[in-house]
Amino acid sequence: MRTWKIVIATLLVSLLIVGAAAAGVIYSGVYNVAATSEHWPITRWALQKTVHRSVEKQASGIEAPKLGSEDQLLAGAANFDAMCSDCHAPPGGQQSVAARGMYPKPPELTHAAKEKSPAELFWVIKHGIKASAMPAWGASHSDEEIWAMTAFVEQLPSMSASDYRQMLQTAKAQGIGHGDEGHHDESDESHGGGHASDEASGHPDSHGEAQEQPHSDPNGSAHAHG
Repeated sequence: MRTWKIVIATLLVSLLIVGAAAAGVIYSGVYNVAATSEHWPITRWALQKTVHRSVEKQASGIEAPKLGSEDQLLAGAANFDAMCSDCHAPPGGQQSVAARGMYPKPPELTHAAKEKSPAELFWVIKHGIKASAMPAWGASHSDEEIWAMTAFVEQLPSMSASDYRQMLQTAKAQGIGHGDEGHHDESDESHGGGHASDEASGHPDSHGEAQEQPHSDPNGSAHAHG
């Protein structure tokens, strides 16, 4: 009996010490919350593990419909270009200036498509992620539209820049998805490359000049960030 009392007392003292240390970090202001400063390794691990396990659990009850029809992929491509490409970068493109200044940086979706199930991708797109700048698109878009984006994201690992531009041209010609809605009127210099649909169609930006297409570095890899 005495042994159990010692164990319980030790645990309580340990919890008090940990709590006091945490309170010290919080109230001292020693933890740098600037986006230019990376998380401490333990903080990064805890946050990443929490997000991974939460998404996995929350999406566990979602059953994905059949994905991959042409209309679905075209709608997903148009919505991705209008809503997602600035942060996540389109095939062959680059992130916007604002996205490059975020921490954590928006992930490269070619990796997400390989690491997450369709149900998990759907859940993230619909509900967003707290304190990550990932919005909850379910507040403004139907499940059908979000499944279309999910289907499109699943194709990203094998999609070339020319494939992407062709999909956007086809979607626009057929009046599918957002089309040009939601596109910024800023120049390449101000937001990091613009939308591929503007580049593919040769539309001028707000300054009356054609936007420059994203380019690759000398090694042939596209300027896209995770």
